[in-house]
Amino acid sequence: MMKKPANPAESTLTAHPPCTVGPTAYDRVWDAVRFYGNRALLIGGEKALAAGLYPLEKALDGCGVTLSVWPFQGEATREVAKEAAASAKSLGADIVFGMGGGRAIDTAKAAAHWAGLPVMAFPTIPATCAAVTALAVLHQPGKEACDPFLFLDAPPGHVFLHTGILAAAPDKYLRAGIGDSIAKHVESAFKAGREALAFGDSLGLAMAAFGYETLLRVGEGALQDAGRGLDTPTFRLACGICVINTGIVSLLVQERFNGGLAHALYYALEELPALRDRLHGEVVAWGSLVQLCLEGKVQKALALNQFLQSLGIPGTLIAYGLKADDPAFISRLPRVLGQPDMKEAPCLVDEAMLYRAVLLAESLGVKA
Repeated sequence: MMKKPANPAESTLTAHPPCTVGPTAYDRVWDAVRFYGNRALLIGGEKALAAGLYPLEKALDGCGVTLSVWPFQGEATREVAKEAAASAKSLGADIVFGMGGGRAIDTAKAAAHWAGLPVMAFPTIPATCAAVTALAVLHQPGKEACDPFLFLDAPPGHVFLHTGILAAAPDKYLRAGIGDSIAKHVESAFKAGREALAFGDSLGLAMAAFGYETLLRVGEGALQDAGRGLDTPTFRLACGICVINTGIVSLLVQERFNGGLAHALYYALEELPALRDRLHGEVVAWGSLVQLCLEGKVQKALALNQFLQSLGIPGTLIAYGLKADDPAFISRLPRVLGQPDMKEAPCLVDEAMLYRAVLLAESLGVKA
């Protein structure tokens, strides 16, 4: 991963995690695991295990691997991850597997960290890039704000994208992954500003832009394939962008370039009833529109809004059933500005500026 430099002249760049992609991806698991041992703790949610456990067991049949399952449910928290870490130790596990979406995989990464074990990721939905990143998002039970992110020394040692499993997942997860990847470009470009950038930062920003442009081009077709459960080249390309490309961007750029207004909006607003059941990627896609409006990039915001609507991603608050003048919404704007993702913004952003950007995004949604 990228060691976060103090200035552009100081950077260390190492390789991203190996990623195996395709309908036979699990056939390569033993080749990656055999160097660590033969006892694995598999952390996964109910739906993820229903989709991925049998294919993984089949792929490892005859390899001598003992696979112990630790069912995950609910939120990714420090308490849950530490329970999983204790289980890994008591079982004498040599490695931790994380299977599922972002919460299960983040729990596995954190558990492996506290157990002092390597970890590998098996995403079963393309909704986030958690499988590739070197941090875990851990929530504080009963509180809206995120517990401080757990930054890890390295990303998972290997990532396995079984595209047959990904294609069988509901298409809403690819829709969310596209939204999250859109935000990666919009936010990192804003946070980087006009700085003289280190090589890793420049490469990461270029990859984020590549992901954004590629998804604008293939996103609608990939989502149609996902809706039919088809593992097509277009679908695989979109999944690669959402999981791998976006995750590698997070590894390449300095941490202060990761996140921005879109994620700050999500974390400050996620407990509102209108947004509570929405996927992370959907909400940060809307937040990206607000980010662009804040920067005055109106034409780009309008084009993005049209694209999001073509995917069925709401581009306005009103489409979520929430009004911009709702007191519950307005009262949370100070929380947005206080989120960690708004630290080190390249310009001063106050509450009035933020609210104007929200209103502009709403008006563009009407035009789109």
